[in-house]
Amino acid sequence: MGRSIFVDDTVQKYIEELIKSNKWFTGVIIGQVTVQKDYVVHVARTPDPVEDEALEENDESDSRESEPKKKVVRPNSLQQLDDKWVSTHAKQVSRMLPGGLSVIGLFVLAPTSMLQASQAKLKQMMFTVHKSLTKNPLLVSSNEITDRILLQVDSTTRRLTCTILDVADGKSTPRPADWKYQSHNSRWTRLDSQLSVNIPVTVPRESKMQSSLLKQIQTGLSMFCESVRQSVMSIDGVIREGSEPLASPIVSESSRKGGGGGGGKGGKDKGAKGDHIDNAVCNVKLFLPLSSSTTHEVPEICPSVATLRVCGTITIRAFVPAKATVEDAVQAVKTDIVRSLYARCELLCEEDDVTEDKEDGSVYNPPIRYFCPSPNSTIDFCDYAFQDEKQEEMLQRIQELLDTNVEILEDVEKHATDEDTFSFLSSVPEDDVNVISSSSSHQSASIALKTYIGAAIGGFVALVASGISYTYLSE
Repeated sequence: MGRSIFVDDTVQKYIEELIKSNKWFTGVIIGQVTVQKDYVVHVARTPDPVEDEALEENDESDSRESEPKKKVVRPNSLQQLDDKWVSTHAKQVSRMLPGGLSVIGLFVLAPTSMLQASQAKLKQMMFTVHKSLTKNPLLVSSNEITDRILLQVDSTTRRLTCTILDVADGKSTPRPADWKYQSHNSRWTRLDSQLSVNIPVTVPRESKMQSSLLKQIQTGLSMFCESVRQSVMSIDGVIREGSEPLASPIVSESSRKGGGGGGGKGGKDKGAKGDHIDNAVCNVKLFLPLSSSTTHEVPEICPSVATLRVCGTITIRAFVPAKATVEDAVQAVKTDIVRSLYARCELLCEEDDVTEDKEDGSVYNPPIRYFCPSPNSTIDFCDYAFQDEKQEEMLQRIQELLDTNVEILEDVEKHATDEDTFSFLSSVPEDDVNVISSSSSHQSASIALKTYIGAAIGGFVALVASGISYTYLSE
């Protein structure tokens, strides 16, 4: 008997609808992998290629030479599909998931003959997706389970073949797995939190001209991410043993009486629709470790050209199955912190006009986080939007990438106002290398980066309320 994979029964209806289209598809599987069981809450087909966007940017260089995009038609078969197109979709979907949920595999729907001719291609696609999702070491935990699911649906016979592949081992062979549908009324526990961060980052002189802004941020965040992994977390005000079941009688009772966590404009009652039941909601707090006072290391002198500071408050949300342990919940929250923090920085750095030199006083508002309830399960998805984006654009993006219809967006953060921006800029003395950025509301999230070369300051880009302010320096 193979590994058991418990699948929301709405996935079955989704796959049956795809079969009726008489086309072949690939897509991502969203859920949670644990030592004992795997859970699948959603699958989303990969959009058809329309432009040559699958080519990933070279992260090792700041070069942004524009190249004309080539028009791409839909491949005639799986073997002609570009692996990078699928991995790009998986990466975009990964940003839209709360803690506890990840892209845990791929599915493919095709006729018998196409499936038989594409086995090597499918295996290679699994490894490509894993490489893309683990490219940033900050997003990979040391104890991550590397088994991933490959579901093959034969559109001719309607037969499902599910296998497990260890994507960390290039020589691994697929192992059989048992794909089991279950009622979508299964209960998940939601964990809510907010975290204030104040992270100094030093840019060494030798890396200034060699590393992109994103690389500099990634390097600087590594120590903070390590402290997050070593932190202690309280659940509804109580620090508990990791081996305990999360849904203990005490926690369940406090969740019912407490009425849910913060970070939103009221809770959502999915039970009112009849098809869903309410999630238990836990409020969590993280306690980051202090540096040890018993050890005194000799400081290392490192010439630097800039100091960055990441500071502000971010909104956290994670989901775990009803039978999860306290340790499962802790890891889900920590994953969401790192993923959300990095997603904001990454999306900002992908904006061409942000990473180029700007005139003095240019101000940008980076993306803030929104949540949206999944219409097919009791979990939420999320997305990040810049100030000039309309909600209609966000809903269209969610529909395209997750292949699901959502109508409600929960705004847990806000964009900076002119008053916020002025307060931030006026709080930073020109001769002070310490940057102070304050949020005007507990629901706002801000990440501020400021750079210095001695007392000389060039033009700057200030981004307040869930973003990055980066001062560009004249040499």
